[in-house]
Amino acid sequence: MWVMHVERVEGEYIEPEIIDLEDGTGCLFRLHESDISRDGPEWLSELLTDQAQRWAPRPAGDPPGPVISVTWLCLPGLPDRFAFGVEDYTHSIIYTVDSSLLSQRAGDYLARLDTQRSPYWQRVPEGYHNGDGDSV
Repeated sequence: MWVMHVERVEGEYIEPEIIDLEDGTGCLFRLHESDISRDGPEWLSELLTDQAQRWAPRPAGDPPGPVISVTWLCLPGLPDRFAFGVEDYTHSIIYTVDSSLLSQRAGDYLARLDTQRSPYWQRVPEGYHNGDGDSV
């Protein structure tokens, strides 16, 4: 299965980063403790893993695709702090999350990283990723 991991980093501030796993089974999102709550990594990992099932890296040698604009809206006081929204359109993706889980600073940074990375990814049909993280 294609999995997105989230690590909450303590200590001196680091900017959010996205690292592709060498074994090709997903990515690691590293966020500073000031940007993500203690229960945020589990929640964010689930959100990103669900969303990532619709995406895969473009095959080596393929030209880059279109830029997909990614936005993270980190809003205070959502009725359920663990409720989130993902609107996946042809030319954009909008995540809506509670700001008690993820700071807008991190959301803005992740949006830039995701948007920059988008030409190197492609949308895939449901079931593209099998249970081992490989493509079928």
